[in-house]
Amino acid sequence: GSSLCCCASGMWRRGPASVVGTAASRCFIDVRLCVHTSRSSLATATEASDLPYIPGRKPQRVKREPKQLSELNVGFVGWGAMAQAVSLGMLRSGLTDPSRMAAFDVVPEIIEAAQSEGLAIKSSNQELVKWSDVVVVAVKPQVIGKVLRDMSDVWADNKLLVSICAGVTTDTYVRGLERSVTPKVVRVMPNTPCLVAEAASAYAGNKACQEWELDLVHDIFDAVGNATHRVPEYLLNTVTAVSGSGPAYVYMLINALSDAGVHGGLPRSVALSLATQTVLGSAKMVQQSGQHPMVLKEAVTSPAGTTIAAVRALENRGFNGAIIEAVETARVRAEELSEEPDFLFRSRSTGSHSPP
Repeated sequence: GSSLCCCASGMWRRGPASVVGTAASRCFIDVRLCVHTSRSSLATATEASDLPYIPGRKPQRVKREPKQLSELNVGFVGWGAMAQAVSLGMLRSGLTDPSRMAAFDVVPEIIEAAQSEGLAIKSSNQELVKWSDVVVVAVKPQVIGKVLRDMSDVWADNKLLVSICAGVTTDTYVRGLERSVTPKVVRVMPNTPCLVAEAASAYAGNKACQEWELDLVHDIFDAVGNATHRVPEYLLNTVTAVSGSGPAYVYMLINALSDAGVHGGLPRSVALSLATQTVLGSAKMVQQSGQHPMVLKEAVTSPAGTTIAAVRALENRGFNGAIIEAVETARVRAEELSEEPDFLFRSRSTGSHSPP
């Protein structure tokens, strides 16, 4: 006899029984190996399909190393009283040196003053912006449009703009610079006590700013004051009303206390000295004790004494309410300035608002 067998290649063959037997045995082994291999491959594929997909590692984004202020050129567009206080505060605190600082202003006397402090003087806004890494804009809100037109042609995406112009939003700068890449802008609201290194300041940066750049701005204004805070930009108009305009309210309080002292028989110089030191000392008590002002007030207010009698008179005349109303009125005006910085000048020029 002869028999049929199936070889590993899948072909059927006929031959002598002894040969076919041997071939059949070999074919059976081959088939068994094929089946085993197929099952192993299927198991491997099944196991692999159960594993979660892990994407390849993305290339790491190279982060720019934070820089120190002393490594950067700082230029001031406008060098009025506030800009002078900020720049000189930076110098006297050792954050930078005059070789890293420049200014441009249209007033000859201001240029001379800047030169006397060792600042470089630039001939135009464009020249100043080209030279600077950090550009501090310190001009009146009503001229910001012209300043931005001057700056837009020479602005570079790696520069940082710091604004101390009241009421001018970060979006105003972004629109005015007209860049394809969003410019980095930080809006700051300091106050006039920065002239004596006692500023209260708050700031907000747009989304283009990196954290280390915001830290730089914090350090700049910390050099001229003891209260520097980062807040959302929508709160900067409230900051303007509380601390930006706040010195005026305090001056009125000092003056009123002085007038009361004179009314009571004190010489003006003595009354003014006592009133000023009382406000200064009371503010330091709040800062240094960490206690709420009302707790400190209670420490001065004895039962049936002079202080509680005076407090009653102030409350009868709406002292707290008057301050709150004043701050709210200032906040609303700050909102108006943010929407249209030169609205008052436009209304006067069109004759809809006659000058006083």
